[in-house]
Amino acid sequence: MTVYSNSLLSTYEQCPLKYKLRYRDRIKRKFETVEGFLGTMVHWTLRKCYDDHRFGVNMNMDGLLSHFNGLWKHRWNDSIIIMKKDKTSEDYKSRGEEMLGDYYRHYSPFNSDQTIDTELSISFFLDDAHKYRMIGYIDRLSKTSDGIIQIHDFKTSANLPNQNDADTDRQLALYQLGVQQKWPDYNTIHLIWHYLAFDMELVSLRSPEAICELAWNTMSLIDEIESTQEFPPRESGLCDWCEYPDLCPIRKNIVIKESFTKNEYDSQQGVILVDRFALLNNRGEGTEGEMEKVKIELIEYALREGIDVIRGSEYQVKITPVNKMKIRGESDIESTELENIIHEVGKWAKVFQNDITSLGAVFDSNLWSNELMEQIMKYSNDEKGYSIQISRLGNLKR
Repeated sequence: MTVYSNSLLSTYEQCPLKYKLRYRDRIKRKFETVEGFLGTMVHWTLRKCYDDHRFGVNMNMDGLLSHFNGLWKHRWNDSIIIMKKDKTSEDYKSRGEEMLGDYYRHYSPFNSDQTIDTELSISFFLDDAHKYRMIGYIDRLSKTSDGIIQIHDFKTSANLPNQNDADTDRQLALYQLGVQQKWPDYNTIHLIWHYLAFDMELVSLRSPEAICELAWNTMSLIDEIESTQEFPPRESGLCDWCEYPDLCPIRKNIVIKESFTKNEYDSQQGVILVDRFALLNNRGEGTEGEMEKVKIELIEYALREGIDVIRGSEYQVKITPVNKMKIRGESDIESTELENIIHEVGKWAKVFQNDITSLGAVFDSNLWSNELMEQIMKYSNDEKGYSIQISRLGNLKR
């Protein structure tokens, strides 16, 4: 079985398709964002600070910032992606300096605990049979004078979670399990997140029962991943930071759009279809037949291009496969039998236009009894169809 990490599990939860491309298909992309780069430079700087302190070298504020700036200058390259167009690399570097300055003033002279190790690689099992193996890296592991073990995690995120988020976080709690396996005598363990952008820390304590439950839940998630055959994309605000937009049926259309000039893009069939569909949908122009024709063309276009989302000038449509019940009515005998069933229970008046071919819509309303539905299903087949949802581009979550 695969050796898992919290990062791998989180990727699957965030987007199964991204998990498949990265970990199953092993498609490697050089993709580094400025937020990730900032986090790495801050982590390396704090590691240097604590490693020096372990060996009796106390780094002052100027030394800390000088080390950070040296790392930044040496490691920065133009391939690092800045998604926020109103920000520059200097803006992020300044943010890093502020975070490190606040941290230094808060914790200097760094003698409240004893550092056991930094960037500690840890491997452990979730079960006694050693079937489910995990790995991870602890930013800093320390011990207080009264014997409390502390697992520290440095966060450069611009978002501050609440205490409940900390108490339900999986990563550091898994590390607690790993620490206890490696050092069974470590009984009291505190999980500490340092949110550097806010000069705040969150602390969580987990009971043995909570750790046991976490292990079971994590094993269940691993079982789900191991057995799954379908890896659908999952759209979220993190999509802009994904390295696989050209391989994603939801984001692929955006890549196509960005590869054309405006005039070229406006002439693309998908844009024309979405714009026409939006016009018919919003203004009620055209006939029902025209709307149905555009829907069919949109579905055919999506299937041909291998995409789920098609973007137009102002709107996008999402094409989703659905199964619908279709009444067969293959023979007069079947039709008569079905009509008799519905008449007997006094439901015939509820059928749209007294037409048994429209029973699918009635059935979908789920207002009839299970017994009656089961009888009707004997005269039906599942038919694959597609639903089309339209939304304005300006209302999409980024």
